[in-house]
Amino acid sequence: MVAYLLYEGLNNMKTAKRSQPGSGKVIRCRVGPRPKDDDSYFEQMTKVIFRSGLNWDVIENKWGNFHKAFAGFSVATVARFNESDVDRLLEDRGIVRNRRKVRATIENAQVFLSIRKEHGSFARYLREIRRDGEAALCRAITERFSFLGGSTVVFFLRTVGEEMPETIRQWEAETDESRRKRA
Repeated sequence: MVAYLLYEGLNNMKTAKRSQPGSGKVIRCRVGPRPKDDDSYFEQMTKVIFRSGLNWDVIENKWGNFHKAFAGFSVATVARFNESDVDRLLEDRGIVRNRRKVRATIENAQVFLSIRKEHGSFARYLREIRRDGEAALCRAITERFSFLGGSTVVFFLRTVGEEMPETIRQWEAETDESRRKRA
């Protein structure tokens, strides 16, 4: 059974908790501010990915180190990281050294570059995909990016200013409904 991750305020992440499946507890998430550029979107995505399954305080306390380790979250720079960069990051005690998440971050930077080439910017990409609805937006992000799906994609989208359903269950219901309409 999936633990639904629901949220409370972008600036108050320390108080957000995982709700227990079947507990009926819901913690609401206010929609965050829109990032100013692709690098800022990429940073928020990376933060959501590294928080997933971990104590958020740990990530928050190490975030300055993440910022340095990932070249200020410059999409163009991180997209060029190679295996020696992966090894360097996995030796960096200042960050969470999860090989799969480190590799996902590099892959996601490469996807950002592809989206920038196709759509001009990540913000424009979101607007274009959004026209087909919230479920289509979540599905598109989940299909293109590593380590984003279910609760993490909704959380990411809300933290970057996208109005999304209040709970994962709402999104899942909308996704199921859109699947039925396509069938």
